[in-house]
Amino acid sequence: MKRLLASSTLAVTALATALFAWPAAPTQAARSQEQLRQIAAKLAAELALACPHTAIGNPTAFETCATTLTQTTAFPLAAAVLWGGDQATLPIKSRKLTRFSADVFRSNYMPLLTFTGRYSVDRDERDKLDIIRVEAYFRNALAPGEYPYPFWHSSDKWNAYETMNRVNFYLNDAGKITVITRASDGSDANRGTYARIQPPAFVKDQWMWTDASGHQQPQVMLFSARYLPSNPQLPALNDTYRVFANTMREASCVSCHNPSNPPGARQLILLQTPLHAAGEIDRVIKSVQGGAMPLDDVGLPADLEPKQREAILTAARAFRDQLTAADKWEVSQRQATSSSDLIPTTGGQPRR
Repeated sequence: MKRLLASSTLAVTALATALFAWPAAPTQAARSQEQLRQIAAKLAAELALACPHTAIGNPTAFETCATTLTQTTAFPLAAAVLWGGDQATLPIKSRKLTRFSADVFRSNYMPLLTFTGRYSVDRDERDKLDIIRVEAYFRNALAPGEYPYPFWHSSDKWNAYETMNRVNFYLNDAGKITVITRASDGSDANRGTYARIQPPAFVKDQWMWTDASGHQQPQVMLFSARYLPSNPQLPALNDTYRVFANTMREASCVSCHNPSNPPGARQLILLQTPLHAAGEIDRVIKSVQGGAMPLDDVGLPADLEPKQREAILTAARAFRDQLTAADKWEVSQRQATSSSDLIPTTGGQPRR
């Protein structure tokens, strides 16, 4: 993936800093409609400026959007967010949604959308959350490796993405976005020249693949999308990830934690790619340590042999520690080479 030159990088960094100076949100439940409208107006304008509604296959616009969203920590996402179809007739706890760390969602899912700046506000009285509804459309003509997983594994899911025209942001009382959903009950008036396309063929359960050039895909979910090639921690990071992935596979964890959601979990956690696993590693350790993972064939906690459980935990902790070391090196490089011609990023989550 082509990197931005230094001048472009500085411009994007400045844009990220200027865009996301987020207003202080009231912590009380009684946020006024005027306060909500102010927050909504700023959110919609910032998203439209960072990720404007341009040609669906424009790689420069896509990369600029991704870089801008990645470089800011002020976009008010909670530490983890739920994402999926809106399912508005159900309470949030009953909706089938996927859980992501804020960094993974900001870097790999939000950039797949373009925004027009149009918005409205609402209130979910059942779950006591404010809602900001922002007009948005899906980039359906990117290279397959730019999607975090093959959304086209299900024709219904691909259709839901292609026809979406709105994103709903659910805010808690502290002003943090905890749930983000896509919907197609908005307006198509501003969709423009978008056209439906035929996605690539999908090989059943092949969430990662090798393309015709011999490159592993999806590229956006590899460590090379998050770390600089010169990061000295990369070899050890790849090694610890492989050991972790193998132990999870032996315990049949990935057979459940993939986009097809075989157990029908209401809150799905994805582990099928390196960066999906990286975003959830702390939760994996906590769940395995507490006996909540893995599950057996009927959805109950599996009765693992102590040695196997300890092997998963040992591999997971080694992977987590190596992630921490790799992130620290990236931060030190940014501090030491602020004028580098490579993209500086924030929060240990480089985009490319």
